[in-house]
Amino acid sequence: MAYRVLDLRPDTALLNPQFDGYRLRLLDRDGEGEQDAVRSYPLPTSSVVEPQHLATNALLTYSEVYSRVHFNHMFVGPRPGTIIYIDRERHVHLAEIRKRDPPRITCMFQIPPSATTHALSGYHGAHAIGKDTVLVFDGVVSVYVLQHAPNDELE
Repeated sequence: MAYRVLDLRPDTALLNPQFDGYRLRLLDRDGEGEQDAVRSYPLPTSSVVEPQHLATNALLTYSEVYSRVHFNHMFVGPRPGTIIYIDRERHVHLAEIRKRDPPRITCMFQIPPSATTHALSGYHGAHAIGKDTVLVFDGVVSVYVLQHAPNDELE
C-alpha cells in the first residue's frame, strides 16, 4: 500500500492574529458548581503509596530511569469506575469511584514478601484481564491470579 504526504495549507483569512492561546477552566457538570467538578479524597493512612527506594549509590541505565519516571501506581480496575493500587505494605486495593460519595476502598490481597531480593527489583503491578480476573505481579518473580468471588469481593 502506498502512502503520500498531505499538503495542508491553512486559510489565512480564518486565522486570528490576536489569538493568545487557550484559557482552561473547569466545566460545570450536571448543574454542579465549579468547586464540585473535581473532587479529591485522601487515601486511608493504612494504605499510603510510597515510591520505591533505591540505594544512594545505585547506578541506573537511561531506560531504568525512564521507566521509574513514567511508572503509574494506579491501574485500571476490573469493572467500570474502579481502579487498583498497591500500597507500601504490598496490599492490593480496589477503589470504587462513586458519583456523590467518597470512593469505597477494599483490600483485595496482600502480596507475600519475596524470598528473592534484588537491588533493582521491578515495580508491583496489577492488570485486569476481565470483569472478574486481575493479575498481580510482585515486581520480582511471581504473578498472582485473583478471581472475583460470589460475595462481590476479589480474593
